[in-house]
Amino acid sequence: MTLAIHRLLSRAAALAILAGIIALIWIGPVALYVDFLDANGRALATAQETLSRYRVLASAKPLDVSVEDKTLLLPDISDAQAVALLQESLKAAAAAAQVEIQGLQVLQDEPFAGAARVGVRLRGHADIGGLANLLYAIEAARPLLYADNLTVQSRSATPTTPPALLDFQIDVSAFKSGQRGS
Repeated sequence: MTLAIHRLLSRAAALAILAGIIALIWIGPVALYVDFLDANGRALATAQETLSRYRVLASAKPLDVSVEDKTLLLPDISDAQAVALLQESLKAAAAAAQVEIQGLQVLQDEPFAGAARVGVRLRGHADIGGLANLLYAIEAARPLLYADNLTVQSRSATPTTPPALLDFQIDVSAFKSGQRGS
């Protein structure tokens, strides 16, 4: 009888060890894999919702936007005159903000909601206060000026010294009524 009890106890111990190994496998890699699948399922559902919203927006009829306040636009002048006026406005704002202009590059004209867009890329350097004053002057200007694609880079030689000046580049656009090339 003791041999039968001994076999029964050894089988029970083997089953307990097997159950422990299965539990360890379930807690370890299998549980991580199930969590991974769940997280990917949630991410996929979110991406599908975003895609459906974008598809609705893409299939929607474009808005007919018109500029009613003509004081926001440059006068109805030629593109060359509009670019020159924009450049002079930026030069005056930069001088008032104590910003040194390194270069002005004329950007390609584009139509925009019933108005022609003329743009200039301004490269310069200034301290942080001068750059802030220039950005404020651009934002507050009338006719409306639109600042875009601002990039700022420090000029300090070593990371521990504070920069004296910042190099920056910004695209500034103005809008004029009428057709392109007038």
